[in-house]
Parts: sequence; C-alpha cells; structure tokens
Amino acid sequence: MQVQDNLESIVFILAYLIIIWIFLIKVIVKNSKEGLFKSKPGYWKWIFLAYFLLGFGDLFHLGFRIYIFFSGLGPDEFFTNMTIGSGYVISGLTMTYFYIAIFHAWAEIYGVKYSTHSKIKLYLVILYLAFILRVVLMFLPYNRWFEGNATVDFGFDFRIITAIPIYIIGIISVFLLFKSSKAELKNPSNIGSEVDKANYKASIWFIVSYISYSITLLLVAIIPLTGLFMIPKTVAYLVAFIYHYKNILNR
Repeated sequence: MQVQDNLESIVFILAYLIIIWIFLIKVIVKNSKEGLFKSKPGYWKWIFLAYFLLGFGDLFHLGFRIYIFFSGLGPDEFFTNMTIGSGYVISGLTMTYFYIAIFHAWAEIYGVKYSTHSKIKLYLVILYLAFILRVVLMFLPYNRWFEGNATVDFGFDFRIITAIPIYIIGIISVFLLFKSSKAELKNPSNIGSEVDKANYKASIWFIVSYISYSITLLLVAIIPLTGLFMIPKTVAYLVAFIYHYKNILNR
C-alpha cells in the first residue's frame, strides 16, 4: 500500500513544484532568447543541470502523487502502485546524478585551487562507480517500489542498502563544496564572492536535506510519522536552489 496524501500535503507539493519550475523556466527562457547558454561557464551549466534534474525527477515523483490524489484512486490500486513506484525510481536516479553534477560544478570552480587533477579523476571514478551501483540496486525487486511497503526480506528495509551509493556521492560532493567555498570566503580570490556565498549556503542546506532524508530512511518502517521529515528535506533543496539562482543562475 502506498502512502495516501491529504489536501495539506498536496498543497505543499504543488507550491514546491510551481516555485522551482517558475524559476527554472525563467532561466531557460532568458538564456534561450539571448543565446547565452553556449557562453555560460562550465560550472553554471552543471549547476543548472543539477536543478533541472531535481525539478524533472520531482515532476514524476510528486506529479504522480498529485494526479492520484485528484483522480480519487486508492492507495492499494494497481495504477497507484505503478505510478508512485515509477516516480520513486525516476526521482531516485535524477537525485543521484544531481550530486554528481554538483561535484562537476565544484571541480570547475575550486578543483584546481583546492585539489589536484589526479584526485579529481579519482573522485570521478568513485562517483560514477557509485552511480552505476545505485542504478543496479534501484532495480532490484527487494525495494518493492511498486508495493509501498518496506521490505523485510533481509530483516530490514532494503532501501537502506539502495541508498548507500547516494550517500557516498553526496558526502564527497557536498563536503568538497562546503570546505572549498568556506575556505574561499575566508581568503577570497578571483572566483567571486557571490559564487562562494551561494555554494557555501547551498552546501549547508544540502546537509540539512541529508539529515532529514536519513531520519525518514532509517525510521519510517518503524515510525511512519518520520516520513514527515521529507518536508524539511524538500524545503532544504528549494532554499539551496534559491541561493544558487540568485547568485549564479540569474547572473
């Protein structure tokens, strides 16, 4: 059985999707009209890709939930399970690459100054191997995406195992972004204070999102109410996006 939404959760989901897509469309329209996409620096493109993937994945994951709510379908129906489960898989994959895109942005902005080419290559090998592992784990039947219930085939929720690669990717990407942007704010170079501020603030909110996600992931099978921590997780991504939009994407 999939979790059934109420009017309050649907209003929140709609507000989130509307906000993030209004700003994403503004970026797309502005830069398409002026032909600026090609002239943007590499890190700008990676940051834009990251948030585009965030919004794209959530269109499926959250959009399906909106449709199910207004269609009146029950949480046990086949169509509900298939659509909601598909949304989980799509957003799970897009969110994984979200953090790889953030890493690429870090490498473009801070890599040369705060790391070496050999370390960056090593990080990339680790990240992409973790991404491949994440894809494989996502499609294993033990996740029971299309049932909505936490699996106990191994005595615990298998989705915890499936989440390990995204933790590896996220920890590397967010830690490097946080550490480098913080160091740059203390000793500014020619990178730009707006860029450093956006990356530092966003990395803090990424940490908040991981904490919220972890509480839900580890406890929701035992305490279903911990699923509410997905709300601050979503808000954290939106706040991070606003910092990046204001200081990088809209410049």
